[in-house]
Amino acid sequence: MHKKTPLSANIEPTTQTVDFGRPAVFTCNFEGNPIKTINWMKDGKRLNHEESVLRIDTVKKDDRGMYQCFVRNDQESAGASAELKLGGRFEPPQIHKKFSEETLQPGPSMFLQCVASGNPTPEITWELDGKKLSNSDHLQVGQYVTVNGDVVSNLNISSIHTNDGGLYKCIASSKVGSTEHAAKLNVYGLPFIRPMEKKAIVAGENLIVTCPVAGYPIDSIVWERG
Repeated sequence: MHKKTPLSANIEPTTQTVDFGRPAVFTCNFEGNPIKTINWMKDGKRLNHEESVLRIDTVKKDDRGMYQCFVRNDQESAGASAELKLGGRFEPPQIHKKFSEETLQPGPSMFLQCVASGNPTPEITWELDGKKLSNSDHLQVGQYVTVNGDVVSNLNISSIHTNDGGLYKCIASSKVGSTEHAAKLNVYGLPFIRPMEKKAIVAGENLIVTCPVAGYPIDSIVWERG
């Protein structure tokens, strides 16, 4: 019969810094007899894990924090803690919530929303047919960050005119990348073409130009040069 000895525990490593997407491993080393259960907690909340080794295959933002392991028997318990920090590898922006193509009559107000995440927190900008949008009497862009770090950006158009139609794009960008989403807003009315801005481009590069046309329905668009 095993002799009863006091319980003790420690976690190796006591602190580790892991890049996004990489694995992390904590090992709970313990001594004492008898051992009935091993439990893990993260930031004071119990994890459904009862092995001595805790492995995280791909570290995400939510995984950072303090980890505790506890060993118990009927008489006593012992615990230890360790910290997981995030390293210098970043998370490029991702857009989670998007808007879809709509066809409307002139008059009502319109609300478009994009929700994005990333590390560092991305900034969201809006474009209409390739031209950056900024606040005016007619159009308001608002942005806020939620408690879990998502960026929510809302574009409000107070009273839609035919010439508000076109290809709307939200762009989420940070120093580690950018991503975008675009969809058309069709507003019934006569065809209208917004002025096109000059573009400087190096010979041999690809040129993509969106025709900044509003009005709906449109039978045909004809391109001319010069």
